[in-house]
Amino acid sequence: MAIFGSLRDMPFPDLVGMLGRRSGVLEIFGLPGHRQGYAIALDGGKVVWVREGTKLLDPLQARSVLQELFRSGEGAFEFTTGTPPPPPEGQPLGWPLERILLTMTTIEDEFAAYRSLLPDPKTRFQAVAMDVWLEEPLWSFWERARPLLASGASAEELAARLGLRVEEVLYYLHKLRLVGKVAPVRAYQEAAQAEEKRGLFRRLLASLLGRAG
Repeated sequence: MAIFGSLRDMPFPDLVGMLGRRSGVLEIFGLPGHRQGYAIALDGGKVVWVREGTKLLDPLQARSVLQELFRSGEGAFEFTTGTPPPPPEGQPLGWPLERILLTMTTIEDEFAAYRSLLPDPKTRFQAVAMDVWLEEPLWSFWERARPLLASGASAEELAARLGLRVEEVLYYLHKLRLVGKVAPVRAYQEAAQAEEKRGLFRRLLASLLGRAG
């Protein structure tokens, strides 16, 4: 049995509510600016995997797609019931879709509140060696972005490399900066230079005290 319609008539959050705990594959197509559609495998209302065209998306990209669909009012959908095939590689996501949408509502509200505080997309950030506990989805973003941030990267560069929207990356960078996990490259370099000067001063002072002794 297939269920189909338009996201204009039934927005994605309403569609998810209607599907409830059904199992099958939800296909979304005809989205503006997207040549390829998305496929979302559901098993008892839990997301098993998300695919863009034939490409299986990693968890961070999958979450980004669901967030995009959450906001979209364009496109069409078709849901085919049945047991979905397992992911061709890796573990199934196992996300309760309704809970994911509640989380996205919170993120959208936070993003709107932070909009005026977000950095310029071209500002380069660098990772800071601080051991701070992070919640999802910030932890997944940090794990993916950390190798790129090790040498410095802007939101535009990260978005292109990670397959995310620039606005999302800006939001994640802002949150990471608040907890001290990243810093703008200039501030990072100035802090490193200051620490190097302090270390040099301490070594010089120790040397002078050693001679005096």
